[in-house]
Amino acid sequence: MPYTSTGPSNVRFAASFAFLFFLCAVTLNAQTKPVSAASRIYAQKVLEETLAAHPELAGLELSATPPGKKQCATIASGEVKDIGEKCGKDEFIAMITNRPFVQKEKENGHRIYDVTVPIHDARGKMVATIGIDFKSEPNQSETQIAQRSVQIANELEAKISSKAKLFGPVD
Repeated sequence: MPYTSTGPSNVRFAASFAFLFFLCAVTLNAQTKPVSAASRIYAQKVLEETLAAHPELAGLELSATPPGKKQCATIASGEVKDIGEKCGKDEFIAMITNRPFVQKEKENGHRIYDVTVPIHDARGKMVATIGIDFKSEPNQSETQIAQRSVQIANELEAKISSKAKLFGPVD
């Protein structure tokens, strides 16, 4: 059959190819985009300090709704590639209930606790959530993990005077 440049199948192929090219470009850009000192916000600084202070943590991310936006997203993370991801079920449950949301998960063959805790400003208003992944340890209980998560969240809250502070420049 001779090649023709028109027809529905060729148009679908071209559209599919263009879409895949766009997805690859977006993915590569997201994975190679470094967090420069100029683009760092206070939330990232506080998150990195918390990770450094707690070797029992396997991961940490802070989520909030950025100013002028309507969608909650990850604004700071131990994994740069996660910044900008939309909030999921765990963040919304923690926000709605105003309580820690604890999940047991398997990651790379290891059992971990993934806990999402609401974060409040100095006036007690909820401004964000913190997602905490704990390294697997023997005899960990869900109650112990939830209590430890709240302690870490309290440490963060002491450094966050307002939602605006989260998005502000690094001191």
